Amino acid sequence: RHGAVEELTDNVIVRGELEQALRDVTDLERVQTRIVTGTVNCRDLLGLARGFRALPDVKAQLQKCDSPLLKKLESAIDPLTDCADRIENTLVDDPPLTIREGGIIKPGYSAELDELKGDMSDGKGIIAQIEAKERERTGIPKLKVGYNRVFGYYIEITNAYKDQAPPEYIRKQTLANAERYITQELKELEARVLGAQDRVVALEYQLFTEVRTTVAAELHRIQGTARAIAQLDVLCSFAEVSVRRQYTRPLIDLKGTIEIKNGRHPVVESLQDAPFVPNDTLLDNHENRVIILTGPNMAGKSTYMRQTALIVLMAQIGCFVPAESATVGIVDRIFTRVGASDDLSSGQSTFMVEMSEVASILK
Repeated sequence: RHGAVEELTDNVIVRGELEQALRDVTDLERVQTRIVTGTVNCRDLLGLARGFRALPDVKAQLQKCDSPLLKKLESAIDPLTDCADRIENTLVDDPPLTIREGGIIKPGYSAELDELKGDMSDGKGIIAQIEAKERERTGIPKLKVGYNRVFGYYIEITNAYKDQAPPEYIRKQTLANAERYITQELKELEARVLGAQDRVVALEYQLFTEVRTTVAAELHRIQGTARAIAQLDVLCSFAEVSVRRQYTRPLIDLKGTIEIKNGRHPVVESLQDAPFVPNDTLLDNHENRVIILTGPNMAGKSTYMRQTALIVLMAQIGCFVPAESATVGIVDRIFTRVGASDDLSSGQSTFMVEMSEVASILK
């Protein structure tokens, strides 16, 4: 990790390009969870696709790197272009929040869906076509197609022409001056137009679930990429903060020594306007096993202890450290007891509480 961070701190252009590309990558793991639980919506998937589009740029920048870890991350990142294509080719660019009210599938993706939408929007045109066709076929000039809620679509012929009604017309209603008929074609049109909205919504939801299932089937690829991207994100952040705050690469060894030159507390120095006064620390397995630190209140004793622990911790996680130089042995535990409170109800003074907690640590 230190090698990867060093390369990213040295290569300003690659680091800048990586940070820019990573800004476009969404929270892949959060969206994965929503896919698995079935709560993902169109905007989540489109965000996922936009994140996938940034992955080739990330890989291209990592290919310029020599660090073994960065090379490993590059090979672990799957560009997932096929998933991005499937999502973007299916879903409209600006979908509604809900997935059960339609308006989420792009025109041209499904011929059946486009036909249903055409029935919804072209219903009046289809009726006019049927009316013109029936007038020409029957020779009845005043034949017209109408609609009411009782019979749905019907053909109306005045009494003067009712004898010319074709035999396939089914009489449905008699008026004072006209007869109303229905045909099989009108019934089919009625079913298409009136049921089109419900079928459009149902079909769009079905097509959405197909896309969701397709993406869910690739979760193992997305998970591997998400892990690599998360690690890269951390390394870029380590490099960026190390450059901004002048951190240095620590030396990690197996000697069990902590030697820090001009160490600083990473949080305190970032919060105060005055320059932080750096401190040295030396702990080893010989004459310097223990430091007994004394001084008045507000002298900085707790800050010094915390600073040492934080530098050790930052070194262990692979980050550079706020110091002129630092040598840190491999560390697997940090014990701390900072702050004091008494427990008078149990007969324990502040000093007794401190001694009990220190005894617990030593044990």
